[in-house]
Amino acid sequence: MLDISTIMRKYGFNESEIKVYLTLINHEQMTGYEVSKLSGVARSKVYNVLENLIQKNMVLVNQTENKMYRAIPTDEFLARLEHIFKNDLKNLKQGFKEIKEPKRDAGNLWKVNDYTSMIEKIKYVISNAKESIYIQIWTSDIDDELVNLIKLAEKRLTKVVIILFKDSEDNFDFKNVYYHGFEKDKLSDFGSRWINVVADNKQVVYGTINHHTTNVIWTENTAMISLASEYVKHDAYTLKIFRDLPEDLKKEYGVDFEGVREIY
Repeated sequence: MLDISTIMRKYGFNESEIKVYLTLINHEQMTGYEVSKLSGVARSKVYNVLENLIQKNMVLVNQTENKMYRAIPTDEFLARLEHIFKNDLKNLKQGFKEIKEPKRDAGNLWKVNDYTSMIEKIKYVISNAKESIYIQIWTSDIDDELVNLIKLAEKRLTKVVIILFKDSEDNFDFKNVYYHGFEKDKLSDFGSRWINVVADNKQVVYGTINHHTTNVIWTENTAMISLASEYVKHDAYTLKIFRDLPEDLKKEYGVDFEGVREIY
């Protein structure tokens, strides 16, 4: 989880402003000297920082000769930040409507930069799917937000198939889910985890994950989409048979179905 300072920096507050505001919200009111002493911001700098925060409506100052400073309450700060964000988002949407985007080449494979970008991309793909989602994913790569997005997709879409590779203690109550069960063999084959998310047979996020180092692509390439979606369906067909006829298959292939992999 990101700390407060990291998040505030994303919204344009510098290190000194953050230190001063966080110091002030822990006290009812303070002099500039007290703010400097407790925040670690130099006295030669602290009054300029306080003035910046006053201009940003983050800090209040009294009108007496001995100036005292007070931070606005955190709920007021959050409400203002939310208002600014929503207003900016509204203006961005309006501005983007006036831009005519060119038709893009669907054949290219585009690299997804890192693990965080990959998670953000699959969340966007799942939340914007209109008809179908096919997913192969390891349980350790699923967070609470992704759980909710998948459950919403199950309610919204006619076709949702999820293949889970279990490498954590988490269990998920998705509607149409198949636990793979051959995780050790797959890790031995591939040398890493992987991700495969196909949306509406129009786009796919696919690649490998080694710890949090990724080699993942996003594409609208029809051949890649077809291969990726069939990969998920094939796993689902096989795992459905294992689920529905376990005793017969155990007699034929062994308790852990190890005989299934003997194809050479």
